[in-house]
Amino acid sequence: QMLRLHLPDPPVDSEEENEEEAAEGAAAQSGHSSIPMDAEHVELVKRTMASVKLPTLGIPAWASQISEEQWKDVVQRTLQARQS
Repeated sequence: QMLRLHLPDPPVDSEEENEEEAAEGAAAQSGHSSIPMDAEHVELVKRTMASVKLPTLGIPAWASQISEEQWKDVVQRTLQARQS
């Protein structure tokens, strides 16, 4: 909002979905993964993602006018505001 950006509100979920997501999030944060990734697969994913190019037409004008640090700051403040 500081940069006149409209950030959509998070989707409204039911309590059951929130509980499931919280359990999944806790499992992911504790290091458990449902997809085993050995070093070879990790490198394959890295190489594949390195070749992905997003279309420049899809980039809004404001995105080229702010730095990565400014954007991270906006996102962090928005997340903190939503948690309060």
